[in-house]
Amino acid sequence: MAIVGITSVVLLDQRIAIVQDAGRARDMRTCWILASQKMAELELDKTLWVGLGTSSNGDFADVDPDYGLFNWEYSILREVIDTTPPGEGASKDEAKKRELYRLTLTVRAPGIDDPIILEAEFPVTPPKPPGTDAPKDGQPATGQPPPSGTTPADGGFRK
Repeated sequence: MAIVGITSVVLLDQRIAIVQDAGRARDMRTCWILASQKMAELELDKTLWVGLGTSSNGDFADVDPDYGLFNWEYSILREVIDTTPPGEGASKDEAKKRELYRLTLTVRAPGIDDPIILEAEFPVTPPKPPGTDAPKDGQPATGQPPPSGTTPADGGFRK
């Protein structure tokens, strides 16, 4: 009888561990999906990519009330990095420096000990000077019409 009792306790303990592992796997998968969605939202929000950077935090209750326990936190920092190749030595040349935004997104789930941390780098695009809009209707960027009798760049004929 004691053998049956010990065996049932061991089997129940293993069953509980399997159910807990399945729950953690579900939470981890949900956490990765929510993290990728938040990363896409942050990348597309142009108001965040100005100045020296920004940071914020919150939860995913706006996606679904069931996801209210999943928390996110991000920080965007504007950084200058040196692109001098190793072994070339420190250069005072500003052409070897590049400016970028570094995004760090952290997502935490209730059943997971370690958070998911995603990092990305985005270039700082300088504002376009006025009057440098993209060419339209085959017109050159100078704003002047092409000389008469020329063939368009695509090799076709103008109507």
